[in-house]
Amino acid sequence: GNSNNMIFSDLDPLHQNNRNYLKISGNHRDLQLENSGFDGISIQKGESYYFSMFVRNNAKVSGLKFDVSLVSPDGKTACKGRINIKGKGWKKSEIKIKSSVSARNCRLVINIPAKADCDIDMISLFPVNTFKGRRNGLRKDLAESLAALHPKFVRFPGGCVAHGDGIDNIYDWKGSIGPLESRKPLRNIWNYHQTRGLGYHEYFLMCEDLGAAPLPVLAAGVPCQNSGRKHAGSHNEITELGQQCGIPMEDMDDYVQDILDLIEYANGGVETEWGAKRAEAGHPAPFGLKYLGIGNEDMITEVFEERFKYIHDVLKEKHPEINVVVSDFMIHLQAVWMFTLFEEMLKHAIDSKEMEYIVHEYVLFEIQGWRALLRV
Repeated sequence: GNSNNMIFSDLDPLHQNNRNYLKISGNHRDLQLENSGFDGISIQKGESYYFSMFVRNNAKVSGLKFDVSLVSPDGKTACKGRINIKGKGWKKSEIKIKSSVSARNCRLVINIPAKADCDIDMISLFPVNTFKGRRNGLRKDLAESLAALHPKFVRFPGGCVAHGDGIDNIYDWKGSIGPLESRKPLRNIWNYHQTRGLGYHEYFLMCEDLGAAPLPVLAAGVPCQNSGRKHAGSHNEITELGQQCGIPMEDMDDYVQDILDLIEYANGGVETEWGAKRAEAGHPAPFGLKYLGIGNEDMITEVFEERFKYIHDVLKEKHPEINVVVSDFMIHLQAVWMFTLFEEMLKHAIDSKEMEYIVHEYVLFEIQGWRALLRV
């Protein structure tokens, strides 16, 4: 069909946090949606896969049928099934399909019937056989390789993802939990998209399955010093780049409350607000959070110090059982890597007993006459 049969829309979406969806109308013959995944979809003979999608039927005639298949590079159908949509409004439909062959570089094909008038969102293809059999779980082979390392702890969501590309891009953990269709997609500092299908709840489950201690890392009230995008309150060069003067101090109470809410989500009883949300997600027992990272390789500035101390002092008052972890940042000065910041932080930690753990790992290497430190 022509391109006018399919458009992206954000009117009356499936969820306000996930606004864009595909709108289809006026197609006089069958249409096909195809997705080749990342470098092709690999499937295994005898393995089953969950396929699901949300559809809103806008036609006067009730009932829609979509044929779904995985097609191998030689054009043969490896597995197939049919989705039936009934009723009005957004409806989720799910089927399980089983592969008859092993193949790489397959593509997912969805056949849309002629004269369909509908909206489509949250298309998903997921293996049934995940690590520990979790729904929306981890890819089994990768997770088993990770488990074989016997990690003692796992950081999340990772380095610069945590403090983000500017204040408006700081990772908000609450946007990563709940039903998948309600989660807030998030661009990260490396300019690729996060659906956040793996959010904080899945992270805690992963740590539990690995036998590793969770070590969430939250921003210390400042974004990455390499931030290059303006935030909503930008008004001059200082507020447009780098740490952007940090979260305004008048807003820090709300930010710290989000951190306290994360602890409650991990450890709180089911009678608490966020413990109840954890239970609603299928895990009434606490996750046993003991460590919390505040900041990620931040440049130690007055802006950072003020906000870090503010967060730290509240945590020590409200949750003295939580061990605070901080990672340091190295600067390049006059072609020499300086240890000054780390030494200052270490001395401060020892003198004040404010930080239980400091993470600092590096290797020294030399390339073409240049000597540098690589953090590992």
